[in-house]
Amino acid sequence: MSKEYQLLIIGFGTVGEGVYRTIQSKREKLSAILGREVKVPAILVKERGKSRELEDHTRVATSLEEISAGAVDLVVEATPDAETGYPYVTHFLKKGIPVVTANKELIAKKGEELFKLAEANDSDLLFEAAVAGGIPLLNTLRHTLKTNNIEQINGILNGTSNYVLTKMQNEGTSFDAALQEAQEKGYAEAVPDKDVDGWDAYYKASILSHWIYGAAPEWEEGAPAGIRSVTVEDLLLAEKATGKIKHVASLKRSGFGIQASVRPCFIFSDHHLYSVNGVDNGVHIKGSLSGDLLLQGPGAGQYPTASAVIEDVVNVLQGKNERGIQDRIIGSLDDESEPAGEYSFITGSEGILRHLRVRGIPVIAILHHPSGKHIGAAVKTDDQSLSDLHDSVSESFSVYPVLGNESEIRQNFQHDGKQNAVSF
Repeated sequence: MSKEYQLLIIGFGTVGEGVYRTIQSKREKLSAILGREVKVPAILVKERGKSRELEDHTRVATSLEEISAGAVDLVVEATPDAETGYPYVTHFLKKGIPVVTANKELIAKKGEELFKLAEANDSDLLFEAAVAGGIPLLNTLRHTLKTNNIEQINGILNGTSNYVLTKMQNEGTSFDAALQEAQEKGYAEAVPDKDVDGWDAYYKASILSHWIYGAAPEWEEGAPAGIRSVTVEDLLLAEKATGKIKHVASLKRSGFGIQASVRPCFIFSDHHLYSVNGVDNGVHIKGSLSGDLLLQGPGAGQYPTASAVIEDVVNVLQGKNERGIQDRIIGSLDDESEPAGEYSFITGSEGILRHLRVRGIPVIAILHHPSGKHIGAAVKTDDQSLSDLHDSVSESFSVYPVLGNESEIRQNFQHDGKQNAVSF
């Protein structure tokens, strides 16, 4: 047996370098925990010539052949996408070598195949850092809530979108200006489409579904809804209704399996996610025994993400990874809860009220923007009615599902059972 654990790092960008630096800075603590030192004999990168600060025992490789010859105890995969990471992960899993990854796209797109490959070769594939960065979400679900049925999860899973919406809400900044500032501060990629169009949160919700329930969810829509259509006027109307508009990924157990969505939603000031602002992520978990829990913290960043990777590394090397599914869905489920999305906050011009009333859609509350040209209406309806409204109305309007149970929603929107029509 080697005197040290031999760990390879594939990819040396923000995450890969963060893992390397953490192994350096926490060398003594890791040795105390594991009983052996962790060393990185090689990193795999695209370009060998780039200047990097590495210890003498760490060599730079540019091909699998160069790093596959020596003994390897574990691999950290830190490439940026599924296409890049897939051949490396499959290579090492086939050899029975465990892999820890932060690659959410890889797990979302190829997870089922890779889980089966790891199992077939008596190996491990861990990916805590792929969801919510530095928040210990997956390990909390698997290790400390194992007796709970996870009834519902609502999460702010993308720091870029959350930063942009927070900036727009607090300062009245336009979407484009807020996004540009996020890019300047390093909170958003140069090409931010996956973040602001909802795909990043979509991948993470898919991963969560597999981790908790052992199955892909049923998506309410074919594609996620991003935040490009959210306006400052919408955010102001939500604020006047004592709420906010947040970009939320949702998973919910139902009689049909796991229902999932990723979209901007309206939440009241007493909701767990209301105070999750800026680049933070937050995940509201509803357990059958634990009740409501909130995990909040940095969803990205070099060292928060590296922290999640290192914790997975330690769990694998200590043999503490539990491979069982958290809350596997078998057959149908009993579900007596209200249908998701029954209450909505609709924003648009004054004319939208007439269309709602013509179709007999109950309006619970009406709010007026100071400009007099923009209104918000809280309604109770079903998805089909909203779809018919979209198809038949030419003017633009936005629909934000309201999160919460019926009693909470009605209590917040109504006073003494009467329609709350308010002008601001």
